[in-house]
Amino acid sequence: MTMNILVGVTPDDAGEDALALAAVLTRLTDARIELTHIFPPPFEFPSLTSVDAEWRAFVQERAEFAVSEAAELLATDWNITNVSTETRANPSRGRGLLAAAKENDARVIVIGPAPSGRKGALSLGSVADRLLHNSSAVIALAPEGYRETAPEFLRRLVVACPPADESELAAHTALRLATPHGLSVELLTPLVSPSRVLGSRVPRDTERAFMERLTEHEREVQAAVIATLGRDDVTGVVTSGDTTDRALARYGFTDEDLLVLASSNEGPIHRVVLGDMTHRMLRHCDVPAMVLPRSFSLRPEKDNA
Repeated sequence: MTMNILVGVTPDDAGEDALALAAVLTRLTDARIELTHIFPPPFEFPSLTSVDAEWRAFVQERAEFAVSEAAELLATDWNITNVSTETRANPSRGRGLLAAAKENDARVIVIGPAPSGRKGALSLGSVADRLLHNSSAVIALAPEGYRETAPEFLRRLVVACPPADESELAAHTALRLATPHGLSVELLTPLVSPSRVLGSRVPRDTERAFMERLTEHEREVQAAVIATLGRDDVTGVVTSGDTTDRALARYGFTDEDLLVLASSNEGPIHRVVLGDMTHRMLRHCDVPAMVLPRSFSLRPEKDNA
């Protein structure tokens, strides 16, 4: 099916990271890309000169140049020409993107990393925070420097597997995206050792026994999720560490991976709401990620209950 992917265009490296992720995602979805640049509206105040009009014209010109340059980059670097462009004024870039996504019936919003992020890692700033708490569309996040490492095609979709009821949505969605393209799907559950919570007073033998039981439990949870898929080619991995980033590092992500996460069931229906583990995984992940709102479906919005 064809659907719309809205890209938050910015005239910087982060904007190019977002474009690269949008290009990669079109390989999975046969999507049409909407390039949208949000710029701050000029202040409304009386002026006896033409300065205000000139400033408005300058800001509009720069906005149009930004989306035009983004479209050219997609055409030259990714051979993608099925795009449309839009500029709109809004004092909040996050609110502007949400409004644009709603009006254009976009199923996915793609943004780049926040400034000063660690090379190769996701970086969540104020725009990502607003989208992740208010969007009814999928939020796709590009890591810092993805423009340099993005593959032509993905090879694996990695499904974050916290509680089973949340993971089933992500797993089913990942499988529907992966199957037509021959991608592999794997469930991932990162565990943090109890010494992180209870302190170093926990005896080593007690901690080891606790982690073994917890690991076995999570493998059972993964097996239950996989059983709902009705496929024997989906696998699961449980990693552990004394911090989330170390647990994730032991998994062995590659540039050809995409992390798929589902929203917490504690949030409003049809909205993205991050659970504790989901949030921690995003903070420490080194590959692009897609966060699904509750009750997301790949079906057209009018058929999505």
